[in-house]
Amino acid sequence: MAKMILVDDSKFILGITRTFLEETGHEVVGTAQDGVEGVELYKKTRPDLVLLDLTMPNQDGSDCLDQILTFDPKAKVLIVSAIREQQRISECLSRGARDIIYKPLKFRDDRFKDDFKAKLEDALAA
Repeated sequence: MAKMILVDDSKFILGITRTFLEETGHEVVGTAQDGVEGVELYKKTRPDLVLLDLTMPNQDGSDCLDQILTFDPKAKVLIVSAIREQQRISECLSRGARDIIYKPLKFRDDRFKDDFKAKLEDALAA
């Protein structure tokens, strides 16, 4: 079981992701709705993994990623986003994000759930 935080401006996404993670045996130790809150939550909880949206108010996920990795270069961050702009995704991956899961999150689809679990395991193992 891993400790995780979720950073996303959608309460709906936070809720369904939390449910999925908890059903798979992980512990969600906190949620944040923008990058500023996400960085502070990371510093407070020191989770095993961060699931991070890119498009948020106040501070986007790219800046949040940079600040988390500056604070803790060994932080494990998995991007969860609807953005499919390859350049932006490549930049996040090159700066230290472990992988990306694309929205929409299809937790009713067994293949999607299996892929999600595999990406979680890979990010945690890295």
